[in-house]
Amino acid sequence: MDPLTSAVADAFTLLRQDLCQRLDDAESSSTSYEDWDEEDIDAARELIPHLVLVLRGLLLDHQMRPGGECRTCSVAWPCPVVALMHGLLKDPENQFPALTHRVHKER
Repeated sequence: MDPLTSAVADAFTLLRQDLCQRLDDAESSSTSYEDWDEEDIDAARELIPHLVLVLRGLLLDHQMRPGGECRTCSVAWPCPVVALMHGLLKDPENQFPALTHRVHKER
């Protein structure tokens, strides 16, 4: 592996770790069994709109072009990203177990 490829791979690893840490922090605070104090409530009020904004941004990036393909994935729309988001948001009981398994396997 050349040095540039290695550096890019390292950068992506660090980026992924940082994103996962932010999600871990959000998940940890949301599943706390202790009563929430004002700081926890304020953090949730800040975090939830940020997470919703991220999902909206993904949907914007994966809109359908006039030709019928996703403008990011260049495959027929709905692309896998939109299809997965739809399934997770509209049918979580059937989608969450498989997603949970994938996430925990990846960790």
